[in-house]
Amino acid sequence: MGSPPSPSHALLFVAVSLSLFLYSPAPTKAAATPPPSSPDLLENVCNKTQVYEFCMEALGSDPRTASAPDILAIAKIALDLAVTNATNVRNYIDGTLKSNDINSDALKTALEKCASCYEAVYFSFRSSLAELDVDAMTANYDAKVAGDDVLDCENEMSSRGVSDPSMSAKGEVMMHFVSIGDAVTDLLWP
Repeated sequence: MGSPPSPSHALLFVAVSLSLFLYSPAPTKAAATPPPSSPDLLENVCNKTQVYEFCMEALGSDPRTASAPDILAIAKIALDLAVTNATNVRNYIDGTLKSNDINSDALKTALEKCASCYEAVYFSFRSSLAELDVDAMTANYDAKVAGDDVLDCENEMSSRGVSDPSMSAKGEVMMHFVSIGDAVTDLLWP
C-alpha cells in the first residue's frame, strides 16, 4: 500500500474543495430564474416590429402561442401565419382573375403580375420557415425579401393606373407579416 497523504496534500485538497463550494452557484438561484413566459416572449418579439398592435393580435390569437417555449417556437408560428396569409392573398387573386368582375385589361394584367408576386411571397416565407432550424440569417433574409414581392405587386397596380382597395389592404397586412418575420428571425441570430 501507499504512504498516507502528507499534511500539505490534505491542506491543498481542503482548499480546492472549499473554493469550489464557495464559488459554485447556489441551486436555488438557478431555479429562481424561470425562462420567459409566452406572453413575455410575444411582447419581446412584437416590441421589435413596426406593427406592435397587429403583431400582438395576430400572434396572440393563435392558440399555439400560449404554450410556445422560446423565440424559435414563436418564429415558427409567425412564419406559418405569414405562409397562410400569402396563400389566402394568392387565392383571392386567382378567384378575382377567374371571375367576370375585372372591368379593364390593365387591372387583369396587374393582377396576373400580382399572382406571380404572391407566389414568390409564399415561397419566401416557406423558405424562411424551413431555414429556422438551420440558419437564422438566411431565414431572416428570406422573410425580408418577401416584402420586395409585395411591393412589386403594389407598384404594378400603380404603374398601370389601377387600384383594388381589397388588394391594397391585403398588401398592407402582408407587409405587417414581413415586419414580424424580420423581427422574430433577427432575434434568433447569435
